[in-house]
Amino acid sequence: MTRLIMPVLVSALLMSAARAYAQDATVTPKDVMVYGMKIHYLEAGRGAPVILLHGSGGEGARWMPTIRGLASTHRVFALDQIGFGASDKPPANFHTGVFSGFLQGFMKAIGIPKATLIGQSMGAGVALYFSIHHPEMVDRLVLVNGGGFRSVDAAPRSPSPIDWHARQIANAGTLEESREYLEKLYYDDAFVTDELVESNLILRLKSAYTVESSSRAGERGLGVTTEEEVRALRVPTLLLWGKDDVLSGPANADRLNAAISGSRKMFIEKAGHYPFIEQPAQFNKAVLEFLAAAASTE
Repeated sequence: MTRLIMPVLVSALLMSAARAYAQDATVTPKDVMVYGMKIHYLEAGRGAPVILLHGSGGEGARWMPTIRGLASTHRVFALDQIGFGASDKPPANFHTGVFSGFLQGFMKAIGIPKATLIGQSMGAGVALYFSIHHPEMVDRLVLVNGGGFRSVDAAPRSPSPIDWHARQIANAGTLEESREYLEKLYYDDAFVTDELVESNLILRLKSAYTVESSSRAGERGLGVTTEEEVRALRVPTLLLWGKDDVLSGPANADRLNAAISGSRKMFIEKAGHYPFIEQPAQFNKAVLEFLAAAASTE
């Protein structure tokens, strides 16, 4: 019974930003202008700043379990990245470098010169790219089921055939596609409620142009992170991975761990692409311990 009740409770927190932060007056919705575009974000807590970066098709409110888990000791910001959620959606040529540029602008706009970055999936790629190009603005780095690089010794090869079905369900144009995609991302299907399926569909329809644009940009090599850049990174890094992720499996964490000097790696059992949702207590504990240990060495 507990196994079924907990996913429903957590899933209910993620349905919409308005309902989620309405339950907690300490989580405040805000907007800020960055390069003439509105960036929507949630803010909570006091202390050293932590910025949460969601994955493709998501929004800042998806991090609600993490916001509440960290806000007692840190000042937490959860963005709707440019092109997603309630932030503006210009018809730009989106890629990791664009998202990173808006993150830099966001930090300057709210007066945060340096912060810990926690990114998941696409957001992990943004956090990694940003840490490479702006290490002076990054205190700590947590990559969650995402991030990667192009190997320097990779042999040239023909592009792999595009799995159009996988791309379609990732973009989710129907409720059926939304459900199929979510069932790939969660270890426990009990999280995939009818309400979550509909919420995911709405979010992805609103950000469809951004997702498709960034996919095309990636295929053209825009916003790429190289192995040489990753190996030169000296930001304290934690790789925190849902062990049962079929989209970005443990091998990706192993590869990053081998490349990022001094990085730590931890797998969370019984969790897929969203370990911070499926196992929030374990996730928050691991992050807080990493931040505390890093601070104690200064």
